[in-house]
Amino acid sequence: MLLTIVAPAVLVAAVIAAIVLAFYDRGAGGGATGPIGSLASPVPPSGVGNPGAPQRVVLARVGELEIVLPVARQHVTAVLFHPVADSGALNMTPASGVPHNVATDHGGEPGTSGVDVGAPAGTTVYSPVNGTVTAVVPHRIGGRPEGLEIVITPEGVPDAAIRVSHLEPGPDGIVPQVGTAVGAGRTVIGRVRDLSRVVIFDIARYTNDAGDNVEIDLLRQPTGPGA
Repeated sequence: MLLTIVAPAVLVAAVIAAIVLAFYDRGAGGGATGPIGSLASPVPPSGVGNPGAPQRVVLARVGELEIVLPVARQHVTAVLFHPVADSGALNMTPASGVPHNVATDHGGEPGTSGVDVGAPAGTTVYSPVNGTVTAVVPHRIGGRPEGLEIVITPEGVPDAAIRVSHLEPGPDGIVPQVGTAVGAGRTVIGRVRDLSRVVIFDIARYTNDAGDNVEIDLLRQPTGPGA
């Protein structure tokens, strides 16, 4: 995501006004990366089959892998695909059924290895893929920890990693454990963190609020010695 760090004295007041989808931006994310952990002993699925989960809407595809909206569609303020500054970044193919924008890198090249899904702070976030949590680490902005990022290995795609950031613990205060099985659009993995206090999001150009969002990056899973 693309962002500008704001001095603490100049806090950006978040306007909690989400528009019903005109159905976003990495032109706004935190850009922080964290180590991808090793798979731990399996933990029972958390919230798989959650009766309160939103309708499953495909956001992007990569081969047979489907990445779904991580929040209920009615809470989405905008969708922005963007390049990810990571040597292992992989491009996604945006789904035609979800209105979106595509940002470019500093060289002017469009990229779709990351996507920011705008939603008001506090919005419940669901796993964007079926898979297993392989890392839960602090998300850092300007060297400061600001919430969490969660890495998920998609089911059937062991060489890929889905990194979800701009999160804080979910409504129940629980953070997914490494080894937890998650279901696409069914398992709660957190809530959208209010980061408009510390950054200016580019996605805000497409929304009627300060641009808070959940960011999803598609990366190649490190394997072998030194991974």
